[in-house]
Amino acid sequence: MIEYILIVFHIIILVQCSYCPIKHIHSSTPTTGFIESPGYPSAYSAPLDCVFNITTAASNVIQLSFVTFDLASKNQLSDQCLDSYLLVVVVDRHGRQHVGERLCGTTVPSSINTMQSWMQVQFVTTSANNKHRGFRIQYRILSEAAIQEPISTLGEPIFSGCGGHSTPGQLSGEILSPGYPNTYPKNSTCNWLIRVEARQRIYIRIVHLHLAPTIAECERASLTIIDGYKHENYGTDRKESVSETSEAKFCGSQLYYSEEGMKSYLSSANRIVVRLVTQEGPATSMIGEERIGFKIVWTAVEGLIGENGIDDGIVGGNGGAEACKDQFVCHGGQVCVEQGHGICASRSRLCIHSSLVCDGIHNCVEGDFSDEQHCYSREIITSAALGFSLIVLTMLVLEATTSSSIDKRKKSNGEWEM
Repeated sequence: MIEYILIVFHIIILVQCSYCPIKHIHSSTPTTGFIESPGYPSAYSAPLDCVFNITTAASNVIQLSFVTFDLASKNQLSDQCLDSYLLVVVVDRHGRQHVGERLCGTTVPSSINTMQSWMQVQFVTTSANNKHRGFRIQYRILSEAAIQEPISTLGEPIFSGCGGHSTPGQLSGEILSPGYPNTYPKNSTCNWLIRVEARQRIYIRIVHLHLAPTIAECERASLTIIDGYKHENYGTDRKESVSETSEAKFCGSQLYYSEEGMKSYLSSANRIVVRLVTQEGPATSMIGEERIGFKIVWTAVEGLIGENGIDDGIVGGNGGAEACKDQFVCHGGQVCVEQGHGICASRSRLCIHSSLVCDGIHNCVEGDFSDEQHCYSREIITSAALGFSLIVLTMLVLEATTSSSIDKRKKSNGEWEM
């Protein structure tokens, strides 16, 4: 009987020790806080399986910093974290889970900075050890607007213009590679951040590209356009990746991207990173050529009009009619692969801010020049209107001057007669 009671007592203790409810932490606004292992700073118990679920609004991102980290070391036989470990899972904006390596031991891990709004921290113990205190982690929820571009490194100090960012409220702009159009630096990584309002997307058009003689020389220099919310540098994907559209890489020259639409990119949201990576400078055969490097034009997109006339694929955006109200809708048109064979497709119809019309830059998609199409006629009409107004004003002044002169003569004659 006593043995039975002791067994039940041990079972109760085991159940109590292993019980660790999921802790949900959510804030829709920027904030900071801490998560700790059960009983911290005292030694943790076993077995445990604790999950901390941290979420925030889509306009924010989550970052983790390890303040204290004191867990059991790796198993000497398997060299794996078995007795106790921490697992960090980052869930990206497509719902994919990126799982980091098991963390254990006493070395404080590096901070985990993401562009995502959902993270999970799992703490697992299988064997109790009174020597280790556990962990304390600070989480920070930040507005995505506070996240700057990645650090740029310039291999040759004589160059300038390596990296940067757009300004708040900017609707369009251009990016030039350092040294354009004569050369570009070697051993450099340049990052430019383009950020627009949360309701907008970004359309990128490569105006000129010449980084290497052939497309096979990506190691010499490459240009990559990256979705600003793409998850990088942490964890492996638990699910098989679907078609990757979160970045586009360009090498060689524009001759290898001759088909319409190949030199452009439309973001899924309001952030894009443009990255130039070089190991060598331009090839000797390129020296003296007309233009070396790249030139990019970008445009803030208010909406995208599909064939059915509604907003097509705007993440978190309004309907097409609402998003494009009082704005300019590009005409789009058709692009044909084989002329005369009826193999054609409709171009995307971007909705752009009305102030970008007739600004001297093509802001619609490749092959669609509708935003600059009738600007010459407008200039003629404007000039004619100004000329006509000037003529009318001159005639009125002359008439007023003549009338005044006649009145003076009449008055003068009347005074002489008296």
